[in-house]
Amino acid sequence: MGSKSFVFRFDDVEVREREFLLVKAAQALTVEPKAFRVLLFLLRNPQKLVTKEELLNAVWGDVAVGEGSLTRCIWLLRKALGDDTRGTRSRYIETVPTVGYRFICKVEASEEPSGKPEVEVEPNDLSGNGTKVEKKMGAWVLTGVVALALCGAAAFWYLHRPLPLLRVTGTNAITHENHGGWIAGTDGARIYFNYDPSSSAVYVVSVSGGEIQKVPLGVGHVWMWDVSRDGSNLLVRALEPSALWAVGVPGGPAHFITKVEGTWHQKLSPDGKYIAFGDGRKGQEGLYVMGRDGADVHKLVRLKATDDLYDIAWSPDGSRIRFTDRETSTDHHSLWEVSSTGANLHPVFPKWKGPAGQCCGQWTPDGDFYIFLAGVAGLEDGTQIWAIDGRHRFLLPESHDPVQLTSGPIHWVRPTPSKDGNKIFALGTMPRGELVRFDPTSKQLRPFLGGISAEYLIYSKDGTQVAYVTYPDGILWRAKADGTERIQLTNPPLYPVVCRWSPDGSQILFTAQPDLTVQPDPSRTALYVIPVQGGTPRLLVSGDDGQYPGDGVWSPNGRRVLYAIHPNDSYSLRILDLDSGKVSEVPGSNGLFSPRWSPDGRYFAAMTRSVTDAGFDVVADAIRVFDLQTQQWSALAEHRGNWAWPTWSHDSKFLYAYNDAVPPSVYRIAVPGGTPQRVVDLKDFNNAGAVGGWFGLDPDDTPLLLRDNGTNDIYALTLDRK
Repeated sequence: MGSKSFVFRFDDVEVREREFLLVKAAQALTVEPKAFRVLLFLLRNPQKLVTKEELLNAVWGDVAVGEGSLTRCIWLLRKALGDDTRGTRSRYIETVPTVGYRFICKVEASEEPSGKPEVEVEPNDLSGNGTKVEKKMGAWVLTGVVALALCGAAAFWYLHRPLPLLRVTGTNAITHENHGGWIAGTDGARIYFNYDPSSSAVYVVSVSGGEIQKVPLGVGHVWMWDVSRDGSNLLVRALEPSALWAVGVPGGPAHFITKVEGTWHQKLSPDGKYIAFGDGRKGQEGLYVMGRDGADVHKLVRLKATDDLYDIAWSPDGSRIRFTDRETSTDHHSLWEVSSTGANLHPVFPKWKGPAGQCCGQWTPDGDFYIFLAGVAGLEDGTQIWAIDGRHRFLLPESHDPVQLTSGPIHWVRPTPSKDGNKIFALGTMPRGELVRFDPTSKQLRPFLGGISAEYLIYSKDGTQVAYVTYPDGILWRAKADGTERIQLTNPPLYPVVCRWSPDGSQILFTAQPDLTVQPDPSRTALYVIPVQGGTPRLLVSGDDGQYPGDGVWSPNGRRVLYAIHPNDSYSLRILDLDSGKVSEVPGSNGLFSPRWSPDGRYFAAMTRSVTDAGFDVVADAIRVFDLQTQQWSALAEHRGNWAWPTWSHDSKFLYAYNDAVPPSVYRIAVPGGTPQRVVDLKDFNNAGAVGGWFGLDPDDTPLLLRDNGTNDIYALTLDRK
């Protein structure tokens, strides 16, 4: 079809290539740009098998992305078209396992007209008794009327025309070699960022890149929150003792503002006269404003005790404040707005239809655009930068239709507009891990299975097969023990965690979250099983009753499943009998989670759960063991930091677990009643994984971990604002 633009039609769907528009049942649908381009490529090749490699090359070009990005685009298209999202009963997009996709519906294509529509004006009938002068004057009058009408139409169109969309035209790295940090602001010439939480300095780098400089502030360990609009002062919080300071730059004096307790995310008003901040202390939850001198503190917004407020932003004229609200019980993030007087509190996106979760918004200095992040709930495409066009058109209100500015493998953090509004500075991360195995001889961690980026790795009982979840794609794979002949088992949006091979080797049990684009609640989990040969995951325990299940594990004979439930932050353990469907509670298991059934069937191991003073951080401060013969619980390990990933040895004599106490280590504990013995010292080891880390064992009980092998740098994204 060459480079021409076409309109494609099938069933009740119309795809307009030139307008980048998908219309179904006469309703325009929003489709991510990458997904739309995948659809176009398939429509240009109807009834043909298109390989994954062809699609990746055509849509992403030279950008290195995993198959998970393509899989998610196919899932989004199927959902928009009303197709089967699993791909097992497709009407439109058929999956050819391990190879690619085929558009199977009959498609009609017609070329879009490229020229402007012609306007024909028929002259009035001038025949009759009129003189030549009258006819000529009539023609002049008609010409004038037509000209005025055309001018009026042109003026109306100009004043009401759709404004060009904001887009990113270039991306350049400002820092290199994983030296990026949390951006606090810019003074126009430099970018200020936090790099080391235990430092008494902040860090700066030129907006054009170059050497990073460390700027001591002289007020103890600090965290920087803001740069004044004129660039003369930094707003920083000293950590010990906790206090708020205004520090002049470069190397200027520090002015004490006030003591602070439980308050975070301080932000200066555009005129520098006020400071907005959030307070998360129990009974004090809300958004506050105080004077620059720390006086006249008053509450603007009262939050629920289960909410957390962060990333505050003032509008350029100081009339509005936007912030991110995080519901701690569900970890759902959303953007809210309130006037600077405390009136008219409302969500920025009451009918948001994009990726789950929005956060971290800031206006460009001229107020023309509001830049924010979406995809905060951790879908495999990560957080991407979006924008609202705030330019006012004649007699028309400000647009609230969000536009996605970025896509691809880079996940973005802290998008900060430049002073001229022509660039966005943001921390860009490319999550990737390296699977490593502890070498007992050299005492070193060595790449395993080629150093693939995978976690939740488990072996079949006979050790001939392995299953794992790729990171950050979140796709469950099955392969031979050496990693060859792999087969994809799941597709996004399911993100399997805590996978367990059944004792008979026929299926895999895993925990996953349902579709977050429909139910944006990351705490809502369910248990699934899937055949090792592939197929549709079967829901085993749904959690629809509010008792969300997780960390499922088989009994040694494969006839029961042990799991934890967490309704309203209250954990306990349950056993599902697969033959009868009956569910029973494990006695004395209140407050316990992450259960593990020993291979010999005698013990359950589980961890206790406590909550930090912040109200949302979970700490597993002890491991307990339940003896099924005596029906008694006993303490196995206590008060050694935060335990994670308890894993039984294959002979059931030991329990291995990760602990984050300094130095972080993997321990082995004899059961029952043994003392934790350090097996692997993880000093200077950086974890990676969907929940921040993972630990497991190979068939020889040798520790496996996922080492952080990603990138973390500050970038400048150039904007086209025409």
